[in-house]
Amino acid sequence: MIRRDFIKLIITSLASHPIAAMAQRSIPVIGTLSPQAHTVLLDSGIYAGFSQGMRELGYAEGKDYLIEWRFAEGDYTRLSALANELVALKVNVLFATSSPSILAAHAATTTIPIVMGYFEGDPTEEGLAASLAHPSGNVTGLATMQLEGVSKDLDLIKAILPNLSRLGILLNPTLVSYRAAVEHLRTLAEKIGITVQDREARTPQEMETAFNAIGHTNNVGGILVMGDAFFFANRHRLVELSLTNRMPLIVSGNPEFAVAGALMSYGANLPDMFRRSAT
Repeated sequence: MIRRDFIKLIITSLASHPIAAMAQRSIPVIGTLSPQAHTVLLDSGIYAGFSQGMRELGYAEGKDYLIEWRFAEGDYTRLSALANELVALKVNVLFATSSPSILAAHAATTTIPIVMGYFEGDPTEEGLAASLAHPSGNVTGLATMQLEGVSKDLDLIKAILPNLSRLGILLNPTLVSYRAAVEHLRTLAEKIGITVQDREARTPQEMETAFNAIGHTNNVGGILVMGDAFFFANRHRLVELSLTNRMPLIVSGNPEFAVAGALMSYGANLPDMFRRSAT
């Protein structure tokens, strides 16, 4: 989804004193909203995609634009207030890095342009766009549609674990599309003799409880995690839990999970997604 009439900006590094500069700004300010902690986004390597994309377009921070950051530190309940803060600052563009922050930004304004960095589901199902070809409204950007790819996840799981008869699924119910995707996967799995057991988690404690509950269920041969910003921030802990429970960990989306030690992940290249967001 690309809206050519949008400002051709989005983001790179953290401005030194963005609020002070905004009071006397003569260049555009980009408000960036992330559900992650500061270190997760900026130290994970994903952030480099922003810088690369902006450099390729010829934009330099401090000269051509400023950035005002807001991080929810993994607490999705803070996103609404943070989005409203950015709107009150009258930023020129809102860049929302992933699904939870995108939904919060959309709820906060219908006038400030919003660019999605990485939306896991279908923007039309969540009311973010009228259609992919003609979004209308004030939202544009990139969506992976990864929740429609659960059939591919199942194919890969079956290829690696041919004797699998019971599959655990871990999901964050914040995004409505996740539940629909799980039910679709359940139907597909039953057709090939696999029973699906799903658990929800929104917090680190819920994640551990859910993972351990699945791990102690008889005959569960692997766990599929529906990729999400919360799980991404806790990916190293998820890998530890999979090793402790001797349970293969498969992730729908985010190759960084496999780098962290999961058995397998299948999804988009996040640094490249964020690089393309600059356009």
